[in-house]
Amino acid sequence: MNLPTQPEDIAPRTRLVLETIGPSAWEGLVRAEQAWQTCKSGSPPARTVVFESSTSLETPDWDVVICGGTLGILLGTALVERGWRVAVVERGQLRGRDQEWNTSRQELVCLVELGLLSPTELEAVIASEYPATQVRFSGSGQYRIPDVLNIGVDPVSLLARLLERFRTEGGVLLEQTDFLQSTIHPQGVAVTVRGEGGERYLRARLLIDGMGQFSPIVRQLRRGGRPDGVCLVVGSCATGYRDDREADLMATITGVTGDCQYFWEAFPARDGRTTYLFTYVDADPRRGSLTGLFEDYLRLLPDYQGTPLEELHFQRALYSFFPAYRNSPLRSDLARLLLIGDASAQQSPLSFGGFGSMLRHLPRLVSGVDRALEANRLDVAALQSLQPYQPNIAVTWLFQRAMCPTVGQNLPPEQINRLLGVVFEEMAKLGPEVLKPFLQDAVRWDGLTRTMLAAFGRDPLLIAGVVRQVGLPALVEWLGHYLNLGLYAAVQPPLAAAWNTWGKMLEERSPELAFEVWARLQAVSYGSGQES
Repeated sequence: MNLPTQPEDIAPRTRLVLETIGPSAWEGLVRAEQAWQTCKSGSPPARTVVFESSTSLETPDWDVVICGGTLGILLGTALVERGWRVAVVERGQLRGRDQEWNTSRQELVCLVELGLLSPTELEAVIASEYPATQVRFSGSGQYRIPDVLNIGVDPVSLLARLLERFRTEGGVLLEQTDFLQSTIHPQGVAVTVRGEGGERYLRARLLIDGMGQFSPIVRQLRRGGRPDGVCLVVGSCATGYRDDREADLMATITGVTGDCQYFWEAFPARDGRTTYLFTYVDADPRRGSLTGLFEDYLRLLPDYQGTPLEELHFQRALYSFFPAYRNSPLRSDLARLLLIGDASAQQSPLSFGGFGSMLRHLPRLVSGVDRALEANRLDVAALQSLQPYQPNIAVTWLFQRAMCPTVGQNLPPEQINRLLGVVFEEMAKLGPEVLKPFLQDAVRWDGLTRTMLAAFGRDPLLIAGVVRQVGLPALVEWLGHYLNLGLYAAVQPPLAAAWNTWGKMLEERSPELAFEVWARLQAVSYGSGQES
């Protein structure tokens, strides 16, 4: 369905609150709603924006063209620091949003290690920091978790500093410029863009797509169709909360209602407190609207935060949906084309991707692209090796499915809360070395195995109920990923030791072979959750 002409009929509180923020807040929700309705109905056939040609191409002016600057500037700055010619194309102005990006210091430190920021600059872009976040579920205990999403980064300050370094090192930024299409030739790729001065052609050795999950290149590669899973999320930043000190990484205050389990997040922010309501669903056309979810958010927010709505002063609002696909990460079957960030769908179906996921993979991507350019390995196989299968991400699909009732399934209201309460209590008993990786897209075989055995021993009937809910095909598929995770975990230590012994000599004698060996080792390290 489309949003009604008079939306206050179905969302009176939402319309009222968003209009206090400004007219663009409501208009943004209307656009997001229309996109969600289109997603549920099945994406229209994607237009072709990437072509292939056997004709020759003039000598490239650039080593790399990155389309999508918000996260692409991270990789772009690291590449120009290594001497490559890089152009970044951004459809708007390259300026971070006002909403803070939540991450952890463990993930942020790579910006210093890669030479993108000095330690002093890193501290300057941190807008807020708190010692721990917590996980709590209705009817069970709460668990404090240090150093997970406990830092709020100011995107405006971060991107401004990166852009200054990018330009100083010779990088070129094209703002207010749209990607139109590209043609891949044997010697390079021709990228057509359009800015204020009209159309322009950029010739590069490599095209990198950082335009997100709704990129026109991604739509072409996925060939339409509905996603396998979706995270719907709404939220706001507001002042006036009676208690704004605690940070929730995941919390519930209700059970399953309307074929959905609602989850909450809350983080202290520099200019207020940010709260989110999210839920895992599929793209069934019968699913509800984002507008209805925002109405539920405002209805339940006082119970969640202990503060009446009339005491809050709303600064900003958020509403979006994040699709997830079993075919992930998405790898191009074309030479000279690499997907990064949300365009590559390299995050688990439990996380929202974005900044945190990009940071986690940034060292691997920087080194991988640098090595591929140096060895001139820009063929399909080489670039696909930079977006490898990761069993530690694939196993999380079962968890997503367990928290996503299908329409009409009629789960017991407290089943998901009970399951999460048991699982997190057992992980907490096993210690942070088990709990933290699970919350950072780095599930490990030993921790997963110990948790499953403990949860089954604690409540076998509950686990049996979850197995019935997800179905035998999903369980069999998961078992394959689980066994691969165990295999990756077993071979990673000896492979890493062999590389440490022979890697430098191999790089000197055969850069192309060294690239292949290094890429396989990275795939095993990240796929086993042992990259750090």
